[in-house]
Amino acid sequence: HVIGNYNPLTILTFAIEKHLVGLDATLYHVNNLILHLICVFLVFRLMLLLKLSPISAMFVALLFGIHPMRVESVAWVTERKDVLFGAFYLGALCCYARYLVEEQKNKKWYWIALGLFVFSLLSKIQAVALPLTMLAVDYYFKRPLKFNLIIEKIPFFLLSLGFGILGIYTLSLQGSLADDVTQYNFFDRLLIGGYSWIVYLIKAVVPYKMVAMYPYPKFLTWEFYVAPIVGIGTVVAAFWAFKKEWTGIVFGFLVFFFNVVFMLQILGAGQGFIADRFTYIPYLGLFFIAGYYLDYFTKNKSKAGVFLKYGLMVFLGISALLSYRQIKTWENGETLWTHAIKHLETTTLPHGNRGFYYRNKKQYQKALADYNEAIKIKPKGDLYNSRGKTYFDMGQIASAIKDYQEAIKFNPEKAEFHVNLGAAFGAQGNIDAAVIALNAGVAADPEFANGYLNRSLAYSQQSNFQAALQDIDKYLNLKPYNSEMWYEKGLIHRLLGQNPQSITSFNEAIRLDPNRGAFYYQRGRTYAASNNAAAAKQDLLRAQQMGITIEEDMKGFLR
Repeated sequence: HVIGNYNPLTILTFAIEKHLVGLDATLYHVNNLILHLICVFLVFRLMLLLKLSPISAMFVALLFGIHPMRVESVAWVTERKDVLFGAFYLGALCCYARYLVEEQKNKKWYWIALGLFVFSLLSKIQAVALPLTMLAVDYYFKRPLKFNLIIEKIPFFLLSLGFGILGIYTLSLQGSLADDVTQYNFFDRLLIGGYSWIVYLIKAVVPYKMVAMYPYPKFLTWEFYVAPIVGIGTVVAAFWAFKKEWTGIVFGFLVFFFNVVFMLQILGAGQGFIADRFTYIPYLGLFFIAGYYLDYFTKNKSKAGVFLKYGLMVFLGISALLSYRQIKTWENGETLWTHAIKHLETTTLPHGNRGFYYRNKKQYQKALADYNEAIKIKPKGDLYNSRGKTYFDMGQIASAIKDYQEAIKFNPEKAEFHVNLGAAFGAQGNIDAAVIALNAGVAADPEFANGYLNRSLAYSQQSNFQAALQDIDKYLNLKPYNSEMWYEKGLIHRLLGQNPQSITSFNEAIRLDPNRGAFYYQRGRTYAASNNAAAAKQDLLRAQQMGITIEEDMKGFLR
């Protein structure tokens, strides 16, 4: 799991892309777009299987494709899980619909749907809603609503239950469950869920605000108490439509309800209670209603069909424009969080995130301004820590130390705060104080690798090379792919006269990063110390070709 989310297939796609192109974002974005287009195509196919005309199916697919609430799922690389799970989810629905169209004669479509469902679950836990959506499809095809429909879907429900429990477990491991809603009781959370429900319905027609994060309110305002009443009204209206046998409305409502109900944050997971991306599949139900009634009115030669057709065309044009504008807010961290600051109530998160962006861009004064503003809104240990990092990068070590110490007061169990304080003391030349702080960091979290990295440097400065070597080994146990640390290990082994171990460490550093001249140069020096003149010459020549200056005591090996 990653940050409490179990989506191994999504992470695998990132791993493949990173292997191919590193962190060049182009391929990641292209693949997100391709997956989204696959989803759009599958929506079109699904609509045809649901007996919509090609024109109505096209309108539904376009609504799905370019609605502004799609932007977060496609433009944000990390939301790969939406478009990936969506592709398998919609594929499974198409197969199930095909299974019903062929009157259950060809079981292969059932089993293919089950296989696609597994891939969808491995992409995002939101896929657990599929068996319920399949029941909605049963209703649409007028299958008798008997218990046998549940029996037929037992493998699907078992998978949903298993992945649902797994998802709750991994969220709890991360501490994501109810992190920001602990002030609310269960009744309050029901109000929050009802409010979210109404917001999603409104945004389908009027996509307003659209920010990257909707933090929980400090207290529940009147809208949260009114929204559930309106929400219950929509459920009553859907039941009335069911009694009237208005199949299109009921089916569309059920698809929306089944796919959004698990995202209403009644359980309370994460920092936000609403997210545009949560509507990726749910809105399919609402878009279907538009396509269904476009067909209905057109077949009955009603003027309403003409009005609906041109109304949809206007809505699509507005959606295209709003999506184009919304994409620009996702250009970088500055545009994203500046947009959020404009549209959100005063909260620390967007200022903290924009400060992080500015610090990475070395725009330190802007970063400090954002961190200062966030701390003024609500002082937190993480904010002091982030501002301390900014001071550290600026070379203002004394200010960094003050902020790290302040961060520790807020959360003395956070290993990173102690480790950063140790690094700052080290930069100040106070190695004894650095070791004390780093010891506290390692004690707070023995799995925090940077604690061992920084403490190994402190031990080296104290000439305690054996202790430094032990910390490097502990670090590499946790993060074995850091070529720099293998390089450092090689240097210390040589200082201790352990040349074979030194060469082994340099070999690993070069294997991980064969383009570093310094690695070849230091291995060459170790070969020279081991009286292996031929190997020393080969490495020194390679280092020289890579721009490394060969020191006088080594030039004799080049002759």
